[in-house]
Amino acid sequence: MQMDPVLFAIAGVAGVALLFAYLLRALGAPVAAAYILTGTIVGPSGLGLIHDAELLRHIGELGVIMLMFFIGMEMDLPRLVAGWRVAVLGTLAQIAASVAVCIAGAWLAGWDWRTGLLFGFMLSLSSTAVVLTMLKDTGELETGFGQNALGVLLMQDLMVVPMLFIIGAVAGEGASPARMAMQLVGGALLVALAVWLARGVGWRIPARLAASEDKRILLGLLICFASAALTSAMGLSAAFGAFLAGMALHDSDIAGWVEEHLRSVYVIFVAVFFLSVGALVDARYIAAHPWLVLAAVVLVFALNSGLNAFVFRALGERWPIALLTGGLLSQIGELAFLLASVGLEQGIITARLHQLAVVVIALTLLASPLWVLLVRRIVRPDVAVMQNAEMQARVEALAEELRARKAAG
Repeated sequence: MQMDPVLFAIAGVAGVALLFAYLLRALGAPVAAAYILTGTIVGPSGLGLIHDAELLRHIGELGVIMLMFFIGMEMDLPRLVAGWRVAVLGTLAQIAASVAVCIAGAWLAGWDWRTGLLFGFMLSLSSTAVVLTMLKDTGELETGFGQNALGVLLMQDLMVVPMLFIIGAVAGEGASPARMAMQLVGGALLVALAVWLARGVGWRIPARLAASEDKRILLGLLICFASAALTSAMGLSAAFGAFLAGMALHDSDIAGWVEEHLRSVYVIFVAVFFLSVGALVDARYIAAHPWLVLAAVVLVFALNSGLNAFVFRALGERWPIALLTGGLLSQIGELAFLLASVGLEQGIITARLHQLAVVVIALTLLASPLWVLLVRRIVRPDVAVMQNAEMQARVEALAEELRARKAAG
C-alpha cells in the first residue's frame, strides 16, 4: 500500500505544529512562535516535508490579508483617528532614524550609501501579522499602546509605496512620479470611502446574497479579497485594502456573521503564513555563519527596540509603555522581503547580502515573541495595570466618555 506523500506531509506538519503549540503555550509563548518553528523544522532545510517554500509563502500572504480584514472589523474608528499624531509622526521619525543609522553603518563598513538606505527602509518595517497576533493573543489590541502600535503598522504599510519609488530612483530606474501620485491619491480616496461607510451610513447587503451559510462564506471572502486585489492593483499593500474593507463593515449588519463564518478559514491561513516564514529559514546558512547571523539578529532587535522606544517617549508615552511598544515593533516585517528582492534586482545589494537579509528577517519574526517576553519581564513592575488589558481598555473608554460629557455640559 502506497501512502499519498501530500497527505503524509499535511499530517506531519499538523502534528509538529500541534506539539510545539502545546509546548510553547505551556511556557507562555505565543502560538505564532510554534508555527514559525514548525515551518523551520518541516521546511526545505529541515525534514523536507515542505519543498516549495515560495508557494507556501504566497498562500500564507492570504493569512495576512484575512488578519487585517478581521482587525478592520474590530476597529474603533474614533480611537484610531484620535491617535493620528503618534501614527504619522512616530512612523516618519522612526523611518528617518533607521535610515540615518543604517547609512552611517554602511559608511563605516565601506558599503555604498544606497545599501544603507535600503537596509534602513527594511529595518523600519515591522510585521503586521506578528504584532497583531501577539496583541490579540494577550487581549491588548484595545489598549492605548496596542492602538498606537496598530496606527504605526498601518502607516508603515502606506510608506512602502514611496520607499519603492525612492529605491528605484537611487538605482537609476525610478518609477514615474505621476504613477506614485496616482497611488497616493487613490489610496486617500479609498480611505475616505471606508471612513464614510464606517461612520454608519446605513448600507446593507441584499438579503438574497446572504440567505444561506455557503453564500455568506463566499460573500465574506469576496469582500475581503476583492478589496485586497484592488489596492494591490494600485501598487498599495493588499493587506491595507483588506483592512479598509473590514473597517467599512464595522458598523454594518453583516459584520457579526462574516466574522463567525470566516473565523476557521482565517485561523488556517494565518497559521500557513507563519509556517511559510519558518520555511524561509535556511538552517545550512545559519550553520555556516552562526555568529554573523546571531549578531545581526540581536543588533536588529536592539536597534529597533531602542529607536522605537525613544520615538514613543518623545511623543509623550511613559518609559515602560514606550519600551513595551518598541519591543513589539522590534522585528523586521514581511514587506521587507519585497524590498530585499527589489534591492537585489536593482543591484543595490549582492546575492550574499540578500541571503543574509532573508535569514535575519525570518529569524526576527521567529524570535520576536521571545524578545517581547523578555521586554515584558523588564517593564512588568511598572505596568502591572496591563495584566488585565480588558479592564484597562474599559477604564480608558469610560474616561473618554466622561470627558465628552464634561465638554458637552
